[in-house]
Amino acid sequence: MNDAAALSIAIIGGGPTAVALLESLIRSRDTISPDVSLDVTVFDPTPHPWSGHSFAPDRPEALTNTYTNTMSVRHWQPEHVEIWLKANGYAELAGNNFAPRSIIGQYFQDSAQLAASRLEGFVFIREQVTGLSVVDDHVRLYTQNGDNTFDYAILTVGRSDKFDPYRMEGQENFCIRPYPLKDALAGVDPDEQIGIIGTGLTAVDLVIALKADRHRGRITLMSRNGLLPAVRPPSLEYELQRFTVKAIEESAAANGGVSLEDLVHLVHDELHHAGTSPEPLMEEIFPSRYGIDRLRHQLKHIDGGKKAYSILIKTLLVLQDAWYFLNPEDKTRATGLHHIYSSLCCPMPRHRAVQILDLAEANRLDVVRGVKSVAKAAHGQFVAVAADHPPLHFDRVFSAGSSGNAPDPVAIPLVDSLLRSGQGRAHPFGGIDVERRTSRLLDTYSRPQPRLYAVGTMTSGAFQVLNGYSVLRLRTGHIADAILKHGEASRNCRSRHRALAAVLEDD
Repeated sequence: MNDAAALSIAIIGGGPTAVALLESLIRSRDTISPDVSLDVTVFDPTPHPWSGHSFAPDRPEALTNTYTNTMSVRHWQPEHVEIWLKANGYAELAGNNFAPRSIIGQYFQDSAQLAASRLEGFVFIREQVTGLSVVDDHVRLYTQNGDNTFDYAILTVGRSDKFDPYRMEGQENFCIRPYPLKDALAGVDPDEQIGIIGTGLTAVDLVIALKADRHRGRITLMSRNGLLPAVRPPSLEYELQRFTVKAIEESAAANGGVSLEDLVHLVHDELHHAGTSPEPLMEEIFPSRYGIDRLRHQLKHIDGGKKAYSILIKTLLVLQDAWYFLNPEDKTRATGLHHIYSSLCCPMPRHRAVQILDLAEANRLDVVRGVKSVAKAAHGQFVAVAADHPPLHFDRVFSAGSSGNAPDPVAIPLVDSLLRSGQGRAHPFGGIDVERRTSRLLDTYSRPQPRLYAVGTMTSGAFQVLNGYSVLRLRTGHIADAILKHGEASRNCRSRHRALAAVLEDD
């Protein structure tokens, strides 16, 4: 580069997290190095820049199942999304309300365009990055059409949008991609018997959309565990005092790591400080009820002082750091509780829970656990086999489960190139290993790579807790700070070298 006060940055992946990265880079630049110009290039072959498939244009039943006031692209300005909603005619959706995903997608797009206009240089390239290398303090990216060189690269590729545990892709009347709902539900006969693989928020979106279409056929949600999303408790104004990143860091420093018992102790300490008991959480963490029974119980007791559950949801922002320090044995133990965590920390709005229960009590919906297989029979229907349950027959099946932390398949060549070169290393629990505070990639020798960063699905093993936009946007702030500070240090180093060279030349 010719301009010593400029930084060129590549962002690989152009979804919602990339929008937060643009905002964070601008803020860090303005705070740390106001004289620096930013030249950002985003690579993503997506047909839906900035919104991704999850927030692309769709029916209103595709809902953002978290309060809109948590969806700001600025980690330092939570009211940013509320300002946009009010300015664009959606004031009723602001605050502790829920917005259709497509509206939040519009917010992401508008925010990205405005942020891009504040950069000194910006390009969005609809190409897949297939390889990456660091050469002479620069990052070289490779695409099908050539290569490009940058000062820094940030990997923010999302997860796979396909979940096919029973290998039915391509079968007639099997829908592997539930979004957009408007496409997935096109052509559904109102009397069809519907099977939905998965019992999470995506399954709930499908059910509510079918209800809106006045679907008459029976709907069955099925999974191994039969856990619906928990019912979101009332909003609670409370700031964590005990279960904090600082407390976890101190525990890790004192004990050489963190155990599940340490984390449980911190949660209990937090609840005690808040004047509530952990007892209400025990039934949720070790459930004796499943499916509709659990849903009915939660709706009945949701206003019964479940302060503990509201506080548990707030621990989401801290859980990435907690997981990072957790010892390997306890990480293995914790993965067995992932379905419970997903149910509790990804709850559904109460009004949706009521609709699900109404359908069940009208004998139009059921939730089945212990599913072992789903296949298409010779007569054309789908047959599901579940433990302690007669065979289930469906005319149409939707996949609404999660691919877990599997990255988008387009990222596989890129990840492979990093691992082959040794500039990245695989984490034993999945994804690429990164440094906690900066999200810098760790090479095969455990050295942080100051020019390579990752956020989101690519860091699944290091951080595990990836759901929640508030978690990801906060991590983008750490990355932006690290890049600007490294750029500042590099410029200062070059200045000192030039000054020393001038002195030596004079001598």
